[in-house]
Amino acid sequence: MTNIYQQNGLTKPPSTNAAPAAAAKILILNLMPNRAVTEQQFISILSRSAKPHQDLAVTFCLPTTHLMRKHAAAIHAAYTDFARIKDQHFAALIVTGAPLDRIAFTDVDYWPEFQEILAWRHTHVQQSLFLCWGAEAAGYADGVFTPLTLDHKITGVYTADGVTMPQSRYFTIPQDSLTRGQVVAGTDALGALIVADDRTNSTYVSGHFEYFAGTLADEYHRDQRKNGDAAPKPQHYFAPDMRPQATWQTSATKFYTDWLQQLAD
Repeated sequence: MTNIYQQNGLTKPPSTNAAPAAAAKILILNLMPNRAVTEQQFISILSRSAKPHQDLAVTFCLPTTHLMRKHAAAIHAAYTDFARIKDQHFAALIVTGAPLDRIAFTDVDYWPEFQEILAWRHTHVQQSLFLCWGAEAAGYADGVFTPLTLDHKITGVYTADGVTMPQSRYFTIPQDSLTRGQVVAGTDALGALIVADDRTNSTYVSGHFEYFAGTLADEYHRDQRKNGDAAPKPQHYFAPDMRPQATWQTSATKFYTDWLQQLAD
């Protein structure tokens, strides 16, 4: 049986047992604005992807220098920050996406600290996984590739090289921009969807395997409220009756099962 020991977070169960010493420690830098839902997404995908008897201790973290506009007190009470865990070691680091892909990296309030975290991981983390904006920013800062900002949103569920994944972004990773590493999945139109860099044990993923079935629909309806008919409709996602179709679940489970196996190995 696999056990996920959620160490903190807005959705931490009140009766969580202490994690055994052998549990793989995973640090999730949660940069998404809907932090509680994002926590649930990752606990869910890790729970169904881990091998039997592969116990995981999951800690949710924030950049110390990030200024939050809403619910800051509650979030700080539920989370740790980088300053408090920087002396610890982890089996893995996951950096989520963030709604920042239309502003310059240097305009992000925690950009200097983000670069510090990237350097820190080389000596304190075995495997690193970067998602959406986290992948765009980390791949650029690491010098692995040069992302390209778009004036239109790539939104929907797309398949490349046998991998199906939700996308929700205003950037692409041109496959010919890689300076090292390899493209695991991608197309010329979508760019690289997954880039693996063995030198730093890092994986950069342009989309969101972790999304629940209705997450893209929620984002679409949010964009409709803001932009009306100009909101881009997610492609290859809705059934004819507009019900969301979670066609990426098999790919998501396989990806995280393989990634977690690297921790076990």
